[in-house]
Amino acid sequence: MPVTGEWFTPTELSFSAIRARPETEWVHFSLSDGSGIVGQGEITDKQLGTSISPIVARLANRLRGQKLTSDSDVITLNNLTAEQLETYRPLATAVSGLRCAIADALAQVAQLPLVDYLRAIHDHDGKADRKVQLYSNINRALKPTFDGPNDRSPEGFAEMAERAMEAGFTTAKCAPFDECRAPFSNSGLPREAEMGLDRILAAKAVIGPDRTLLVDCHSRFDLESALALEPRLREAGVGWYEEPVNPIENTDDLRKIRDKAEMTIAGAEMGYGVALFKKLMEDDVLDVVMPDVKHCGGPVEAYLIGRELEPRWEGSVSMHCPSGPLSLLASAHATAAFGATIPLEHAVYEADWRHEVLEPFETIEDGFLTLPDGFGLGGRVDPVAIAMRGRAWTE
Repeated sequence: MPVTGEWFTPTELSFSAIRARPETEWVHFSLSDGSGIVGQGEITDKQLGTSISPIVARLANRLRGQKLTSDSDVITLNNLTAEQLETYRPLATAVSGLRCAIADALAQVAQLPLVDYLRAIHDHDGKADRKVQLYSNINRALKPTFDGPNDRSPEGFAEMAERAMEAGFTTAKCAPFDECRAPFSNSGLPREAEMGLDRILAAKAVIGPDRTLLVDCHSRFDLESALALEPRLREAGVGWYEEPVNPIENTDDLRKIRDKAEMTIAGAEMGYGVALFKKLMEDDVLDVVMPDVKHCGGPVEAYLIGRELEPRWEGSVSMHCPSGPLSLLASAHATAAFGATIPLEHAVYEADWRHEVLEPFETIEDGFLTLPDGFGLGGRVDPVAIAMRGRAWTE
């Protein structure tokens, strides 16, 4: 139900993109009604191997001229099924972006910040925090930039972790196992994992025992190697073990890893919808699920995931967001709305001008993001930033 009984009728669609580094492009789109209400979303195609903007354009055509009262109208008006969204990631990403843009627009129509809109449409009492704690994902800052290759040595990991700690973050995350890809030539712990362990030990030495280092494995292992790696991570003082195998495609193997592991097992960044994340928890596959606002269904669905799971499994929802400032802002609204107990992910130091992409500027200080004033997301991709550093198009 709409908060005020009003609606949003989109008529115009446009896209923009900014390349932060050779491997990272932040792709955005705007859905507007031509009279001043503009909803925005961020989409990505790096992990999916296909462009998302044509899918967004096709789905948006069904929305033009329609009186939208809910972000879920993109699903009903396009006759999409839960099975399609759970199994075809490019479609889920396009739908998630559109749901974000529609929720942003509807919150503006209701004259509410998105965090308050999320709580209002679901009768959530109380007031949400306007400051959202972040953890620092240092991995992308350690990859090649336009100025040349960055340092993937253990010393490079240590230096970036130290920089994050000095900036006020109390948790860092890295993905150190560049050399690994199952199957491996030897049994037990793969020889290829030793460099990754050296990177972890170097970063943890800087972070210290009172602060947290998380490790993302990007599903590079199999059941045997993941089980062999777990005690080494635990001995190194790692805070969680993220996606040793793919939790959606290799559910049975990950359940076996979780059953034997003494560490927290996290993952499912590519999952869509409350039902999937709820099942992963009920089936004892994961200790912490990681919905990503770009893939899970947008900020409304992310809020519902947290609202559903956190009361049953406290500390079970940690939003995944190694993305651009628009996705971080949408994720922060959802995180604040359901009251997450785990900090929100933030990919630090990819581009020193990152904060300039949004108007008003992204504000992060001492490890906290401050939600901007204003209705909806409260921030917009700045056309000046696009003109200076990116490109714009229509489809």
